[in-house]
Amino acid sequence: MRRVGVLLGLLWVACGGAQVDKAADEWLQKCFQAYSQLQSLQSKTTLTVLMTTPRIPDGTPVQKYLYAYTAQPPARLNLLVKDLNAKDDGQRYLANGQSLQVNGESKPVANSGAALLEQLTEAGVLPTYDLVFLTGGRNSQEKFRKQITQLRVASETDKQITLTGRIKNERGKEDGLEIVLDKESALMLRLAIRAEVKIEEQPGALTLLMEFEPKPNVEVSEQTFTADK
Repeated sequence: MRRVGVLLGLLWVACGGAQVDKAADEWLQKCFQAYSQLQSLQSKTTLTVLMTTPRIPDGTPVQKYLYAYTAQPPARLNLLVKDLNAKDDGQRYLANGQSLQVNGESKPVANSGAALLEQLTEAGVLPTYDLVFLTGGRNSQEKFRKQITQLRVASETDKQITLTGRIKNERGKEDGLEIVLDKESALMLRLAIRAEVKIEEQPGALTLLMEFEPKPNVEVSEQTFTADK
C-alpha cells in the first residue's frame, strides 16, 4: 500500500478559491449532511488508478484495490484492503474507537476520526472520500469544499446526479473532478480526480477513481470492530 500512496500523491489537493454553481453547491452540501447524519456505513469500494496516454486514450488500470469496510463515526472501522492484482487475502485494519490494529501493532486514535484517518495514512492506506466525510466530520468536509475551484451539475437522471468541476492539487494546479451522487440518499456512488501529467515525455493523465456501493446505517456491534468478520 506504500506504493499507492506515492503514485496518488499527485492527486491529493490543497486549498483554493471557488466558482461553484448554486445548484451544485446545494447538492454537495446535501452530500455532506447525509454523511454527517449516518450512524454507520458499509461499502465495497473499488479504488483504481487509471493511466491515460496518447496510445491508450481510454486509460489502463495501473493499480486496483478493493476496500471492504464497515465504519461507525467517529473512529470505529473494520476495513479489508485487497490488491486485486495480487494473490494474497489482503490486509485487515480494525479500529474500536480507542486504537487501530495494524499488523499486530496498536495505534492510538482516542475516539477521534481525524486521528483514525491520520493513522490509516501513516499505515500506507489511502482513506476513501466517504470515510473522510464520515469520520472526519465537518472539518474534513469543509476542507474539501474549499479545495474546489469549479463545480456544476453536469447531468441528472431519476436516480443519479453528476457534478463536474476542478479541484486544486498540492502543486497549486487544478485537476478534473467528477462526483456522482445517489439522488435519494445523497451518498456518493463515484468520485474521480484526474491529474494531467507527462508520461514518458508525452501528455497523459493519472485518474484516481473511487466507485462506492454504500449501505447506510447497517447494524453494528462491539464485535464488528474487534474481530474479523
